[in-house]
Amino acid sequence: MELQQPKVAMYVKRSFGEKLTASFDFMKENWKLLLKFTTYLLLPVCLVQALSLNGLMGGMMAMSDMANGGMSSEMGVIASFFSYYGLYALVYMIGTVMLTSLVYALMRTYNEREERLEGITLGILKPMLFHNMKRMFIMIAFSVLLIIAFGIALGIFSVIFPYFLILLVPALIAVAVPFALWAPIYLFEDITIMGALKKTFRLGFATWGGIFLVSLIMGLIGGILQGITMMPWYIMMLVKVFFAASGTESEVTVSIGYNFILYLLTVVQAFGAYLSMIITLVGLAYQYGHASEKEDNVTVESDIDNFDKL
Repeated sequence: MELQQPKVAMYVKRSFGEKLTASFDFMKENWKLLLKFTTYLLLPVCLVQALSLNGLMGGMMAMSDMANGGMSSEMGVIASFFSYYGLYALVYMIGTVMLTSLVYALMRTYNEREERLEGITLGILKPMLFHNMKRMFIMIAFSVLLIIAFGIALGIFSVIFPYFLILLVPALIAVAVPFALWAPIYLFEDITIMGALKKTFRLGFATWGGIFLVSLIMGLIGGILQGITMMPWYIMMLVKVFFAASGTESEVTVSIGYNFILYLLTVVQAFGAYLSMIITLVGLAYQYGHASEKEDNVTVESDIDNFDKL
């Protein structure tokens, strides 16, 4: 890690291009730690996620066969499909929580230490990592309650004002964009969940365009990486599905060797998906830093608080 390079400050007002530059500078400087810790934490998750995904795909093929009259055990196939679906959703949620907690723990540590991430180990990072994971699960639970409340309100409005549905899609987009800052705010600051939510809307609507552009561009870049890691698995799965659908399964596609290679490629594509998320997470963190400095003058307040130490 080359400490002679300028530190990538978090709370700085930046143009769109400067936010992208700051994001990639941080990842370039700390890519070894990001990759190392992500492998330690997420690879075991990917191993289970690959099993559930392949099981889910197998369930889909079985349901297709059942629809064509090729199977009689309907309840067993349906139960198996939803079991794998539930397992996949649960493992994916855990993986996302762990990755988000890890990335923002590293970024907060980097921002708060003069020596940046030099000498950082998972043992040192463990308290903040668990703190972030706890907060992420609280945020998810709170999000579920918000979705339920929103669904009830939407149903009532739809009955009273039928034409309200016309405005639903643009309204959802307008509200959803600021939510991208919820996790950075809640994990970077010592703040309550309601305080984080209020600040999300305040900073989010004030910098709506920046959030949208950062999410879009970083998502596209991450999507390219995810597509590269997913393609081999996708091709092998497509071949397997094609032979299964044609009713002339090849001995190769049902062999132990083929299924084992398919499993390994599923692990690769799952791990690639998590790696691609890092790009967006880092970009949104610097978008949060820009919004905080722009709206709240964080560095000015910090200098005032620490004036007596100068």
